[in-house]
Amino acid sequence: MTISIIIFVAYILILVGIGLITYLRTKSSSDYSLAGRSNNKWVTAISAESSDMSGWLLMGLPGAAYAAGLSSIWILIGLIGGTMLNWILVGNRIRIASETYQALSVTEFFEKRVHDKKGTVGVVAGIAVIFFMIINASAEIIGSGKLLNATFGLSYHTGIIIALCVVIVYTFLGGYMAVSWSNLFQGTLMFFTLLLVPLAVVVKLGDFGPALESLYDQAPTFFQFCNGETGWSAISIIAGGLGVGFCYFGMIHVHTSFMSIKHSAEIKDSTLIATVWVGITSYCAVIIGMLGAYLFPAIADPEQVFFQMGATYFPSYLLGLFAAAVMAAVLSSVSAYVIVASAAVGTNLIKHFLKDIDDAKIVRAERISVVLICLVAFLLSLKSDVVFSIALLASAGLGACFGPLVLFSLYTRNVNRTGAIASIITGLVTVVVWYYSGLSTYVYEAIPGFIFSTIALVIGTAVSGGPDADSVKEFEAFQTALRNTKVTK
Repeated sequence: MTISIIIFVAYILILVGIGLITYLRTKSSSDYSLAGRSNNKWVTAISAESSDMSGWLLMGLPGAAYAAGLSSIWILIGLIGGTMLNWILVGNRIRIASETYQALSVTEFFEKRVHDKKGTVGVVAGIAVIFFMIINASAEIIGSGKLLNATFGLSYHTGIIIALCVVIVYTFLGGYMAVSWSNLFQGTLMFFTLLLVPLAVVVKLGDFGPALESLYDQAPTFFQFCNGETGWSAISIIAGGLGVGFCYFGMIHVHTSFMSIKHSAEIKDSTLIATVWVGITSYCAVIIGMLGAYLFPAIADPEQVFFQMGATYFPSYLLGLFAAAVMAAVLSSVSAYVIVASAAVGTNLIKHFLKDIDDAKIVRAERISVVLICLVAFLLSLKSDVVFSIALLASAGLGACFGPLVLFSLYTRNVNRTGAIASIITGLVTVVVWYYSGLSTYVYEAIPGFIFSTIALVIGTAVSGGPDADSVKEFEAFQTALRNTKVTK
């Protein structure tokens, strides 16, 4: 146990060290919100995907595979397909657009894209982002509390306090630069741990045949693509898995990574790195879940199967390594959620209400926001039963609120202030109503949310007169910058 504690403490100290080092390099609002657009292709790719996949990769996905078997392949396809399409369709364009429009956050880009002088779009989008990011952070923090309780016997509340303190320290100090480099470290740890565990267990089992036969005897539907369901139930399983891909176009924290890369020409390489990272880690997570169904058929919480497998098949002194891997998945996401929410506070709320505020004060306000957002997330995490039920909506909410607006803003001039606001609000309302009405049992709420949000954007823009001359002119300047970049490549 002593060695495990040392390993885990070393992991925490590395994160704090990254915060201290990046603090010395953080001089401006651009540095704090976007790492000064200095990230290389490896940092961008792995930071984006580790923050995107979160603790769900090591807990939720293995748990789903444990329960659903081969039908979880649809989630796998949705994850990999959504990741790839997001990088291909959004990555390069939003990097160039954010610089063309001089935007330090995705929500600020929305405001400038529709030429909203009143700042209403930025405020509405900023509030929605802060809301979803706090909900996401709360759910992840709950996972950290349960992890430290199971690993080191700490109380649940002590666990979430430790996790929050670590996030506050390195995010407060180094901003997005600290988040990016810490996520590179944590994403690498997640990758190799997820790769090592199933490989080592398969080698120790030797013959994989008995495991397959046992699982088939217990539940023949375990190896069916729709878990034995037919008709509408089968369609629901497929749509639910593939529907995950709709969420990616609204993943503001991932888009922030796109905006932070130093050279847009490196997006192509980052796309490959990110897709390979997601493909391998998510595939390994599914294998862990399916193996776990054979090895631990009576496990109380299927989401603990990764940790249980590590504790059972590896020396006890490596327990700290597996705890660090799960905590890395959690903290990489929490820090990204918190910094994106704080950027929304600085670029949308503070700038909106305090017009003449200088750069240093914005950074100070964003640092204070980091602490306050973490405190709110902490309070919500005390009600774990409530937060987990709401957290299921967060990804769908982001996809529905912002996905259509992101794509329209980058690919067509036909979007304006009214359409943008209508899209955000309609996406949010649709997802919430769909979920709480019970319709998500049949179709994942992200799909209707995305569709109705798109309709609202198109109609809202059309009935309010379409884009004004200034926004069209600025969009054409963005298109020119995009073409020039392609020529330069």
